Amino acid sequence: MLRLPKLLDDGCVLQSSMPVAIWGWAEPGCRVSVGLQGQTVAGTADRHGSWSVELDPLTSGGPYTLSVQAEDSERMDREVYVGEVYLCAGQSNMELPMAWVKAEYPGEFKREPDALLRQYKVAPRYDFEGPRQDHEQAAWSVCDEQGLPGFSAIGYFFGRMLREHLGVPVGLLNVSLGGSPIESWMSAESLQDFPEILQTLQPYMGKGVAEARSRKSIAARDHWYRQLGYDQAPQTGSWLPLGQWDWQHDTSVDTDPKLLQWRSMSLPNFFSDQGLAGFRGELELRKTIYLPASADGQPASLQLGTMSDAEHTWLNGQLLGGRTNQYEPRDYSIPAGVLREGRNELLIRLVCEHDAGRVTPGKAMTMAIGDDVHDLGGRWRYAVLHEADQDCPWEDFVRWKPVGLYNAMLAPCLPYRIRAVLWYQGESNTGDWADLYRDMLASMIGMWRVGWNQERLPFLIVQLPNFAIDCVGEDGGWPVVREAQWEVSQMVPDAATVVTLDAGDWNDLHPAHKKPIAERLFQAARQLVYGEPLSVRQPRLAEAKASDGSMVLTFGDCPIASNRVAAATAAESAPSRISTIDGHEPGEFTFVWSDGGTVSANATIEGSQVTLSMPSRTPDELRYAWRNNPDDGLLCNEYGVLVAPFRLRLRDLAAGWPRQSCEEQ
Repeated sequence: MLRLPKLLDDGCVLQSSMPVAIWGWAEPGCRVSVGLQGQTVAGTADRHGSWSVELDPLTSGGPYTLSVQAEDSERMDREVYVGEVYLCAGQSNMELPMAWVKAEYPGEFKREPDALLRQYKVAPRYDFEGPRQDHEQAAWSVCDEQGLPGFSAIGYFFGRMLREHLGVPVGLLNVSLGGSPIESWMSAESLQDFPEILQTLQPYMGKGVAEARSRKSIAARDHWYRQLGYDQAPQTGSWLPLGQWDWQHDTSVDTDPKLLQWRSMSLPNFFSDQGLAGFRGELELRKTIYLPASADGQPASLQLGTMSDAEHTWLNGQLLGGRTNQYEPRDYSIPAGVLREGRNELLIRLVCEHDAGRVTPGKAMTMAIGDDVHDLGGRWRYAVLHEADQDCPWEDFVRWKPVGLYNAMLAPCLPYRIRAVLWYQGESNTGDWADLYRDMLASMIGMWRVGWNQERLPFLIVQLPNFAIDCVGEDGGWPVVREAQWEVSQMVPDAATVVTLDAGDWNDLHPAHKKPIAERLFQAARQLVYGEPLSVRQPRLAEAKASDGSMVLTFGDCPIASNRVAAATAAESAPSRISTIDGHEPGEFTFVWSDGGTVSANATIEGSQVTLSMPSRTPDELRYAWRNNPDDGLLCNEYGVLVAPFRLRLRDLAAGWPRQSCEEQ
């Protein structure tokens, strides 16, 4: 009957230098004793069988033996480590695994295993009834050849930097899920102030209702795919990577190409620009590649970028693999013996679920054979295999609804002591309720701190990077969420936001370059979490003045983040030497009028000041980097740290600016 939670399985990392809870379940009334690092404490299971004890602060290191003894002589031993524990939470860009970015960081997969860097990955589950006590499916893994591909890329790079800096074990709690909005990570109580959000849960309440809605939506997708000749739609319900799409026939291609009507198109490209506007259905894409004798039989790698939506890829009749979605990179290994001297045939079967099909522009399409890289972009042949008369129905992602992920994935972690939270989320909240995001994020932070009983639990927030391709116009949602993420870090104690406007890709919701973001989180953690007085600082708007047809913005450098202890000794704001990250003239400034008019603002830099020429008609607002994909002349300081996007209502100037100092921030 004695049982421990999955978090306390072999290989777990416990937080050092803080009291640590050890908990579990036993027969009601059973006396349970716990021993670790020379400490022995005991507790008694309550009438529900739950027990919990608290250990005094532990010393970093390991492995150690955690002994749990029940009075009926049942005993459990666990191999544990003690060090730094971080919660890695959010949606797909936090969940995105190292397997997705192997092509970007091949050297990381050649490193020696690190037994002191560990990840606890929680499988996707939801529950609308209330918080669960334990995870249904979760496990600790070590950073080695088997474990590394499944590590959160952000978590991995952050954890490795922390390992090198502190030299102690690091545990990463990967509690994230692609597509999840912030409300799915909040409790029902914390959503009471957001009734319009909570109301969206009502159609899913009741025994079996949510499951029935999910099954119905999946059945509709399956029906659409069966009309194309497939047994069912590709399954996308697991965690990232979303995985292989198994070919339901043999590994050959059974359509006679002579029976198809072939045309040509230029790839990568939007299909709407290639004579396929409005197309939904299945395409066959072919490319003939001529290779020298030196390539015959050699292993190689294939990179085809991303494409909408699900595909299988063959080379010379051998199936290389398939992906289920528009987001996952089509990176395939070509085994030895497949390539031939001379003519080689590359074939893709691509299902376009909606009328926005593409092989994503701007993505490289290459085949690498040793040091030789062959460009596969350019002319391809294509044929329509099946055309659908309507879009593929969307799956009803029940797991994304309010409170579901909090109850099933986060709540079981609350007894487990952590050092801080890394939060990368917001893409799924850039829609109709973007204006609520600031208050929701602040509420969620407060609720999590209460749940962990850590009033000053540090929060490190990743501000959304630049992005464009799937945005429906410039509706303001992305800038509003970025603003909210920045404002939360200014109004909530012990929180910091890192600016990442240069770390995204216009054509990819999931940019592969995760290391720079982790580096910025690491710099912020050194200041916020550990109170280190680093020289790297954050440029912030310190003063704005308008006169004589010009507006002058003065920037100051402040700590990226400071905890309450460090804030007391933080240096005064120093003038910030402003430049641009790309060397261009400063861009992304726009004057805005309340009637909808806008005009770009010409700007010049001198030292810590940016001077803008005012238009003849007095504007209502000045905006900086207020687009989905700001990318021209972004401002930074001498450390390369970017200025956060902002909007300045010109009436604020009359009321006095700045509104707060660095020390108040």
